[in-house]
Amino acid sequence: MKTLLSTLATRLDTWNGAKQMQQFKTGWPANTSAEIHFHRSPKVQYRYRMAGSGPTIVFSADPPMTLEVYDELMAVFSPHFRVIIVELPAMGFSAAQRNFSFDFRVTSDDLAHFLQAVAGEQAILAFSCVAGLAAIDIAVRYPNLVAHLALMQTGDVEAFARWKAGRDPKGILARPLAGQWVMKKLAPKRMPAWYGISVGKTEKLPHFCRCAEHSFAHDALWSLASAYQITMNPTLKLAQPVQPMLAMWGLADRSHPAENAESPKRLSRTLRYVAFPELGHTPELEDPEQVFTVIRDFLQVEAHQHLA
Repeated sequence: MKTLLSTLATRLDTWNGAKQMQQFKTGWPANTSAEIHFHRSPKVQYRYRMAGSGPTIVFSADPPMTLEVYDELMAVFSPHFRVIIVELPAMGFSAAQRNFSFDFRVTSDDLAHFLQAVAGEQAILAFSCVAGLAAIDIAVRYPNLVAHLALMQTGDVEAFARWKAGRDPKGILARPLAGQWVMKKLAPKRMPAWYGISVGKTEKLPHFCRCAEHSFAHDALWSLASAYQITMNPTLKLAQPVQPMLAMWGLADRSHPAENAESPKRLSRTLRYVAFPELGHTPELEDPEQVFTVIRDFLQVEAHQHLA
C-alpha cells in the first residue's frame, strides 16, 4: 500500500517533470540522433528512437542504458523491422509528470497509450527486465496491441523479489526518501559497478560506460529507488498471455541469482526459452546479431505453425 511517505519519496524523482520535459525536448537529448522522437502521453513525455520498415518491434531501454547505446541494434534490426526503442517513465530522458505514481498498472496503462499512438496494433514487444512484466500485463489487458512477446532477462514476480534483495541487501533503495536521495547522489558512481556485474561481454563495458557518462552529464534519469519501492510489487499477480512468447536469458548476468535463470519458464506454459551462456543482462546490446537470429527464427516458426 502506498503511504504518504512513499508518495513524497517518489516526488523526488518527478518534482521537476514539466521543466525536464522542455529541457529534454529542446536540448542535448533531442539531438543525439536523427532518429530521436518524443511522444507526450497522459503522464509521461517518452523519448524514443524509430527507424526501418516492416513488422513493428518495440524494445524498452533498460536503465541506466539510454537510446545512445542502441546504434548497433538499430543497424541489425532496422533492415527487417520497423524498430522502436523507448525509454521507460522517469528513466533516461522520458520525464514524468510530478504526480506520476510508479504504480505497476498505472505504468502499464501509460505504456499502452504510447504503444497505441506510436507503434500501433499487433507489435512485437521485446521488453527487458522488469519492463517485461509490463509487456505481459499489456498483452493480457490490451491484446490488440501485441502480436508476440520476445522478452529478455524477465523472470516472474518471485524472481524479481530475489533480484531486489540481492542488489539492495541493506534495504537502502527500499526506504522511501533515503533510497531516492541515494540514487540522485550516487547514480553515476553506481553505474560502472552495475555494468561490471551485469554485462557478460566485458569488451562492451567501455562503450556502455561512456554512453552512460554522457547521458548522466545531461541529467539522465534513473529512478531505481521508486521502481524498487512501488513498481516491483511482490504481491503482483499476472495472468498468462495468449500471444506467442519467447524468453531469452543471459546466463553471464551476475546481478541475478543463478536460480532465476529458469524463472521465465513460469511466465507461460507454451513459451520458447533460449539461454545465452556468454551474454549478460542486456543480450540485445551485447550481441544484437545473435538476438536478431533468435527472434527471427521464433517469428518464422510461429508464422509456419499459424499457417499450418
